[in-house]
Amino acid sequence: MREPINEKALPPGWKWVKLGEIAKWGSGGTPKSTNIEYYDGDIPWLTIGDLTDGDVYFSEKKITENGLKNSSAKLLNRECVLIAMYGSIGKLGINKIPLATNQAIAFTEKLNATVSNKFLFFYLFHIRSKLHSIGKGGTQKNISQTVLKQVDFPLPSLPIQQNIVSKIEELFSELDKGVESLKTAQQQLKTYRQSVLKWAFEGKLTREEGRGKREELPMAAEQTEDYLTDLPEGWRWVKLKEIALEITDGDHQPPPKTSTGVPFITISNIDKHTNKIDFSKTFSVSSTYYGKLKNNRKPSIGDILYTVTGSFGIPILIDFEKEFCFQRHVGLIRPLTSVNQRWLYYLLQSQLIYNQAKKTATGTAQKTVALNSLRNFIIPMCPYEEQQTITMAIETRLSVADKMEESIFQSLQQAEALRQSILKRAFEGRLV
Repeated sequence: MREPINEKALPPGWKWVKLGEIAKWGSGGTPKSTNIEYYDGDIPWLTIGDLTDGDVYFSEKKITENGLKNSSAKLLNRECVLIAMYGSIGKLGINKIPLATNQAIAFTEKLNATVSNKFLFFYLFHIRSKLHSIGKGGTQKNISQTVLKQVDFPLPSLPIQQNIVSKIEELFSELDKGVESLKTAQQQLKTYRQSVLKWAFEGKLTREEGRGKREELPMAAEQTEDYLTDLPEGWRWVKLKEIALEITDGDHQPPPKTSTGVPFITISNIDKHTNKIDFSKTFSVSSTYYGKLKNNRKPSIGDILYTVTGSFGIPILIDFEKEFCFQRHVGLIRPLTSVNQRWLYYLLQSQLIYNQAKKTATGTAQKTVALNSLRNFIIPMCPYEEQQTITMAIETRLSVADKMEESIFQSLQQAEALRQSILKRAFEGRLV
């Protein structure tokens, strides 16, 4: 298999080789999980989640010598290039300490002396999207070492590789400083947003007289430490199910996919940065399938979707007319007519609610908030007129912050595009 790269674009002295020609590749293994003697030892053991697209100095997971001997795991020397082969295909690392890996990670067991490990690292970073596109499988794509070894690699002389690596690192260092500043500003805006929501749902944005009498906080919300337990006069603690007509989730059966029809939403279609649904990459189900769904599984204007599995705690306000359905990893809240939907939407973004979601989520690999837990979230209920006032106060304060956050998000995307542009020039021989 040859990558779709124009060989004529290579400068004089460069040549195309296969990844299998420049290194002996290996992969790790997993000691039997039922044997406790294989774990909690002294040998760092990497999984894909430990790869950071940079230098790897440690892993929280460790195995014992027996775990290493009685599995296909191998102890790696320092400076191996590590690459994820399952799921997050192309996620990278270079180990700075001896360690072992699981079978989802391939590594350069022995790299040719004519190849710089960092030059290889940056090239793999550059073609990550291509590697992912050739992955096989449905739920979790993967590539094999056989496929990896057949990928083309542009090979200049070692001195040129070293010069290119030096220039990439110089440019990336400047880029990283800008990205760090943008992320700091992004975090400050998130902190401000949560402060606004906290004040709003304590009554501080709309009540000059301050807080009212102290009211007993229900058991389920005792751990919401970011919020005081006393409420303004006329407010009361209630359960989410008390202010909703419906709280349900999507169909639990695998949907029959079609090439056209009604969009079917999964968590991957939900943008956590904007709290919106990306309909551009959904698959479809037939109108017949959609028609057979219960009405409480057909979102309508005023409903709020709420992710309950994996990236749980993301609310999406349905403020548009469109036929679509969704998977069981997404919940649906249909408020009573006496509840302002935008007020509830903002409440569901607050730390008060997220703390309850985090506390009640169960599972290991993928945390899930059960519907019963969602129905019993404790919320500070206030009169409808005050809900409207609070919503206006929130939106007045957050409108400017939202524009700033969108600008930062776009700048971060531009920074990533610039990073890829740098790599493209590097591997076309136009950087140095």
